[in-house]
Amino acid sequence: MEASKHFLVSYLDSIIGIKVDLFSETSKGKSVVSCDNFAAQPHAIIKENGPKWSAPKSGWVKLSTDGSYGDDGSAGSGMVLRDDKGAIIFSSCRQLFSCRDSLEAELSACMEGLSFAIQRSDLPVEIEMDSIVAFKLIQAKEIDRSVYSSLIMEIRHLMSLRDSCITHVDRSQNKVSDSIAKFARVGGRTMTWIGSGPSDAIELATIDCMNCLS
Repeated sequence: MEASKHFLVSYLDSIIGIKVDLFSETSKGKSVVSCDNFAAQPHAIIKENGPKWSAPKSGWVKLSTDGSYGDDGSAGSGMVLRDDKGAIIFSSCRQLFSCRDSLEAELSACMEGLSFAIQRSDLPVEIEMDSIVAFKLIQAKEIDRSVYSSLIMEIRHLMSLRDSCITHVDRSQNKVSDSIAKFARVGGRTMTWIGSGPSDAIELATIDCMNCLS
């Protein structure tokens, strides 16, 4: 058991990244994820009901996206790309201006996340989102003539550029991108992280990793 614990801690310690602010000079700092932090603060891990996030199959990457929309009209998008071991390849957030509603925020997150995923990895992409409405619009066979048509057409085009699939998941499986989208909306931030993300997202991604390895 002790050996297994050391392996898990060592693996999680390897999930590090460089934070990149799109509107400032590139940071030279690193953010380290460690299972020891959670051992010292057991209250940080909260067990909840519902399905858990699962890593993509070998040879694929998984893109999780989400949108956040406030009653005051503020909006943000969040996205995270992870490999088949649960390690973060990139995460990104964007403050959305002139966003109509939560559905537009969801679709915007999917479009931008997929565009980044194609740039950051050559592997097939599995897309996950928790909005059933956005999922059905993207999956629909007919031509979309709604106000969201340009976003939907661009998502379908991007999916055609790479082996890809899209899945609707429970909100309990989409916590990382949800936290990043809220970070963008509440903080008014537009940022990209390579191999890392905001502190709350890092904690949630670590829990996802632990669930995958357990």
